Amino acid sequence: VDVSGRPYLVHSGEPAGQEYHLIGGHFTGSLTRHVLESVAHHAGICLHVRVLSGRDPHHIVEAQFKALARALRAAVARDPRVHGVPSTKGAL
Repeated sequence: VDVSGRPYLVHSGEPAGQEYHLIGGHFTGSLTRHVLESVAHHAGICLHVRVLSGRDPHHIVEAQFKALARALRAAVARDPRVHGVPSTKGAL
């Protein structure tokens, strides 16, 4: 995750057929990428999500959203070693 104001998404590694699987209710696997694209675009973040392994579509989707939440928390956490604007460009 890069909280940069420049939205972009790279999403890879889901098993073949994942996009057609009904995860729960009306949520199909294809909606996962759509949600991630929407979050990246509207939040203005650069987001890379790569599924390394998994079999159960429900757990694969769940892991992606949990990983996103943890990465966002780490990306916006204050670093006591950094003073001023936490950017190599000097502005956010």
